[in-house]
Amino acid sequence: MKKSECLNELAKLLVVEVSLLTDDFLLKNHQLWDSLSMISVIALIDQQYQVTVSGEEVDKCNTIGDLFNLIKRKTDYEH
Repeated sequence: MKKSECLNELAKLLVVEVSLLTDDFLLKNHQLWDSLSMISVIALIDQQYQVTVSGEEVDKCNTIGDLFNLIKRKTDYEH
């Protein structure tokens, strides 16, 4: 999955315009970023990138950039 496609899915999940989802977008400050959102993100990453991330790893991601760095680390490590 390309980053842009993943951003589109995240925008739907967070109910925001995709143009707002820059690498600096603060997840934890967003009103819809909660445990259910994190579970949805874990499932999205698993489905689209075929890697497993934990809730703890996602919880440590403060920004969209952190989330994509996690995906990159996992895909580099597991492939």
